[in-house]
Amino acid sequence: MSEHYFKFRKTGRYYLSGPLTRSYSQLCFVLHGYGQLASYFIRKFQLPELEKVLFVAPEGMHRFYLPENKERVGASWMTKEDRLNDIADYCCMLDQVYEEVLNKMDKPPTIGLLAFSQGVATACRWLAHSAHPFDYMVNWAGAFPPDLDFKAALERMRKLPLYMVAGTGDEFISEERLEEHLAFLKEKGFQLQLTRFKGGHTILPDTLLEVMQKLLSP
Repeated sequence: MSEHYFKFRKTGRYYLSGPLTRSYSQLCFVLHGYGQLASYFIRKFQLPELEKVLFVAPEGMHRFYLPENKERVGASWMTKEDRLNDIADYCCMLDQVYEEVLNKMDKPPTIGLLAFSQGVATACRWLAHSAHPFDYMVNWAGAFPPDLDFKAALERMRKLPLYMVAGTGDEFISEERLEEHLAFLKEKGFQLQLTRFKGGHTILPDTLLEVMQKLLSP
């Protein structure tokens, strides 16, 4: 048996929180978590208080039927199988989404990146390898991947406002695990602003507004 690779074209999709014809003060790319679809994820950001922000939700290229409900479909950014090619592919795909959206609108003064759960590892890898500029990063209920190119990531994130958000009742993030991860990142040289909220593995509107208001302030 021998293994072979080939390239082919595939159609991806992304969702916008509002029309491109409007004027926005900020553009923010938001990356969903495991088992989510971008069409549902984008709804979390369609709040009246955030109408001046255009949110862009690309969708992971791996779709599957959810085990708890075979009539529902979820998406994932990657699996452990052939992971390096998947990482390279989604970084390329995300760069293309970035370029397409920016080409269709007047460039906003601020461009951000917010990721949830599995999307955090995806966002970290994308930011570390992309040449496109970002003005801030928000990691929500997720962790930096252990195989990240930390030298490249630190170079890109050193001057960015870097936020980490976690619920006090998150079933996937224990207090001990959170403290260990924060200590690990501090040792690597990252300076994060931590926001906690009462809740589980989710994005709550009030907490989202709290974080975004800090980033919207002049």
